[in-house]
Amino acid sequence: MSLASALIAVASAACTSAASPAQALHWQPCPEKVEFDCATVTVPIDWSDRNGSTIDIAVVRDRADDAAGKIGTLVSLPGGPGSSGVDEILRGGKFSPQLQARFDIVSIDPRGVKRSHSVQCDSGLAASRPNMVPDTGGRFDDIHSYTRDLAESCRQYTGPLIDHLDAASVARDVEALRSALGEDQLTLYSRSYGTMPAQAYAELFPKQLRASLMDSVDDHSLDGRGFLASEARAGQDTFNEFASWCMRDEQCVLHGVDTHRVYGKLFASAERGELRDAEKPDTPLGPLELSRKVTQRLYAPEWPRLATELRTLTDQPAGLPMPIAPIERSGKPTTMPEIILCSDWRFDITDHNDWLSLWREQNANTPTLRAHFAWAAGTLCSGWPTPPQNPQHRPQIEDGPPILIVNSLHDPATPHEWATQVAARTPRATLLTYTGWGHGVYNRTPCTTTAADQFLTTLTLPSTPSCTPA
Repeated sequence: MSLASALIAVASAACTSAASPAQALHWQPCPEKVEFDCATVTVPIDWSDRNGSTIDIAVVRDRADDAAGKIGTLVSLPGGPGSSGVDEILRGGKFSPQLQARFDIVSIDPRGVKRSHSVQCDSGLAASRPNMVPDTGGRFDDIHSYTRDLAESCRQYTGPLIDHLDAASVARDVEALRSALGEDQLTLYSRSYGTMPAQAYAELFPKQLRASLMDSVDDHSLDGRGFLASEARAGQDTFNEFASWCMRDEQCVLHGVDTHRVYGKLFASAERGELRDAEKPDTPLGPLELSRKVTQRLYAPEWPRLATELRTLTDQPAGLPMPIAPIERSGKPTTMPEIILCSDWRFDITDHNDWLSLWREQNANTPTLRAHFAWAAGTLCSGWPTPPQNPQHRPQIEDGPPILIVNSLHDPATPHEWATQVAARTPRATLLTYTGWGHGVYNRTPCTTTAADQFLTTLTLPSTPSCTPA
């Protein structure tokens, strides 16, 4: 038996042994919006110790508009890591009227997020980062020293939950929610990082899952090196698409200009410490911060806004390098849910030379951006003192439900190659490709929304493998 298979077997045994005591959800009008229902479900911090300490998971419900025609409960799992599913439902407009009519739509704040015992770490450490760019003097040992201090502070302020933030634990929380709802089966919609617990739920509780739609899917079979390389390629691909638009469309304020060269000059300025955040003129914009800002504009995508921001940064006078403030503890906590990633991903970076080798790979895979924002996350998690509780592995799903995977062809965060690989390795999975741009597919076009709605309501798979931009 492989290590991954053994881990799944142990996890499955832990989940399917001795069911948790039945509990009911006590719905109340949500304080923020009384037209929605709110409740909590109590779960163990450590699912292998069901008699140990517990936390309450925040739950929200948007009741089906057509009670007589209701199919069941659709659980929406938010992305991030760190996004609030409760907030997403309270804001409204996430799902079509057809789904709102036929399902009770339920979501959660996953463990460690906002209302569900949010991860807390020292605010001074959370607000600062050591230099993670080798070309500007970043040192691997310094980063790992910082990570140990950060993890110690997170443990101090978060408690034992810090060791149980992984997607498999969230999947078990969802199963507890199903039981509390009194449903025989759930229908799942998940997006981005939410596809991690969705995949874990399909592995652990396939019989309790009616259907699963995974929007912009994570490939949890990749090792750390493969994860970083594919993310970098996705960043380069989506920037290339932006550059092509800018070259052909006169509405781009950089029309006729080599945007790759523009970015390269800005990156060099950021490396020298001369670049300032356009929204915070007194704040330096480092090279990794520049890369992250640009990549995030490719999510929607917001091409005109990105072009304008690059133009603004290009036109600003070069600032003098600012002194680097020391990284110090504040003695006060702040939320930091992004470290949840370290519970699901292992990055085996052995030493500074190995780190340098990975950096050169980043530069080769994204020669324009130079690094994807995943670089900082992988570097940080490589020094996390606790091994991930839900490490990477190939899906181990038996007798699973129908699964529809939807993904953009040009996605800066969850590459299309991930969707292709997950679909190929997951039984009963079908891939629908949106041949356009951006992160998140469900409400991109009438084609993507209709295909998703038909699958979730009738289990009918799309008759075509792709949807084109409107």
